Amino acid sequence: MKIAREYKKSSSFKAANLFLLLLLFSTVCLSAALYFYSQPDSSDSKGIVVMLVVAGVLPLLLLVIAGYLISIFVVTRINRIADTADEIMSTGDLTKRLKVDSRWDDLSFLSQVLNNMLDKIEKLMSGVQHITETIAHDLRTPLARLRNKLDAQKDEQLVTEVDGLLKTFNSLLSLSSIESGRQTLKFVAFDLQKLIEDAVGLYDPLAHEKNQHITTKTINASYTGDRDLMFQVVANLLDNAIKFTPEGGEIHIEMVRHEHGCKVHIDDNGPGIPLKYKHKVFERFYRDPSQQSQQGAGLGLSLVNAVLKLHNASIQLVERNSGLRVTLNL
Repeated sequence: MKIAREYKKSSSFKAANLFLLLLLFSTVCLSAALYFYSQPDSSDSKGIVVMLVVAGVLPLLLLVIAGYLISIFVVTRINRIADTADEIMSTGDLTKRLKVDSRWDDLSFLSQVLNNMLDKIEKLMSGVQHITETIAHDLRTPLARLRNKLDAQKDEQLVTEVDGLLKTFNSLLSLSSIESGRQTLKFVAFDLQKLIEDAVGLYDPLAHEKNQHITTKTINASYTGDRDLMFQVVANLLDNAIKFTPEGGEIHIEMVRHEHGCKVHIDDNGPGIPLKYKHKVFERFYRDPSQQSQQGAGLGLSLVNAVLKLHNASIQLVERNSGLRVTLNL
């Protein structure tokens, strides 16, 4: 269905017509003033010349003032559209909409069309999310039954495969719950240092299996948020560091205080992430093509990013000379 306005109904076209009429009127008045001025001197012609000059200059002044005000109006509206679009892209929040405070101008009409498009995109994404969540929820129970039967038959390889599927479905359900805002949050002040030490204690045996060494440099710091979700963030990042760091490697965790809060650096000497893939690693199911042999469904960093957004925090990936630095800006 065509909804674009015809150019004759456009506010820009109407303004251009008005400006053209004013310019023509000004040109006629100034031309007439020049004609009378060139005539033999007479008191009557002088009065007419002054009147025509005033009548010709006023529309020009009006055009300059109107042009200046219109430019401010247009730039303000365009910046508002750009800022909102950038915010939607950076946060992924499809519930945000462009502000529409008038109906007569073309930019407001464009904003309304973009809002309608965002409504459609949000509806489609919600549908996809609902389908994904429904599939994960419905398949989790039969998979759990299948796992129990395989466990009874002592088929460890198939049990491992089913455990991987169950973990994927559980991660999908958690991610959908967090992104949709249905997750019940328990924001309390907790000891961030203790949380990191607990996560390291949990994953230290896994690191020892690969002859890896985890070192920490922590400071006493309190943080307000959902402790369980933040523990999951640190645990996922530690799991990735151990998974991608070679045997005998080093993993170092350091807390640094800054004026706005605290930073947590997790360094490893693994292969890192190629620059061309860094913007993709937070997408669902994305996996580095060079690391396809590693176990996982590609949901860990998506879950980390979603939790950090709930806490108004961010994550940064920095390539080092040997390995990768993951920084949490809390």
